[in-house]
Amino acid sequence: MPLDSKIDKFLCKIDIMIKIKVISDTICPWCYIGKKELENAVANTKNIDFDITYKPFQLDPTMPPDGVDRKKYIERKFGQDVVKDVGGKIIAAGKKIGIDFNYEIINKTPNTLNSHRLIRWAEREKKQHAALEMIFYSYFTKGIDIGNNLELIKIAQKLDLDYKKIECDLDKDLDIRNIELEEWSYRDLGIAGVPTYIIDDNMIITGSQTSETFVALFNKINLRKSNG
Repeated sequence: MPLDSKIDKFLCKIDIMIKIKVISDTICPWCYIGKKELENAVANTKNIDFDITYKPFQLDPTMPPDGVDRKKYIERKFGQDVVKDVGGKIIAAGKKIGIDFNYEIINKTPNTLNSHRLIRWAEREKKQHAALEMIFYSYFTKGIDIGNNLELIKIAQKLDLDYKKIECDLDKDLDIRNIELEEWSYRDLGIAGVPTYIIDDNMIITGSQTSETFVALFNKINLRKSNG
């Protein structure tokens, strides 16, 4: 076989890499749904490697540190009728992909800053996705206050992170400014809602997408990259 043919055959075996930054908030139900849909899409996409990282975005950065009563906050922000309609759609969408949204046991809308800090710390140990999954599950399914540092420490412990250090770091503000600056960098891009997906730093997709939509998109990107 000619050398060029051998090289071409070898190159054909190299998977394409797609980098995805997912801008999300830990109290956003569509972000949780979007995470599951993206994971399903990745599992059903062949010959592509993915580098997926989750980035911080607080839907309400003015939220008091101790959070607020969820029912009053949501109804004041969206209106009672809208809450019932959207809530029903979220619960139905969640059931389709294995998420149980138990809104009846969620008493508080928390400040999400420290949950984003925990996700960043978990990323250093290559446990970012697991941390986010546990935070989502704790809040939406178990009704746990993820703005409570004691609850975040429990999550860190379950993830086998250095929870003693995390307990100390949560009482400090050493990295808060970095989180805030990163979040504002996304707002400067015009991002105002989540989930938002930045693909290969040159494509922005807003809103939760189905796994089928993701798979079709990934295959198009794969074709484009393969053809140079």
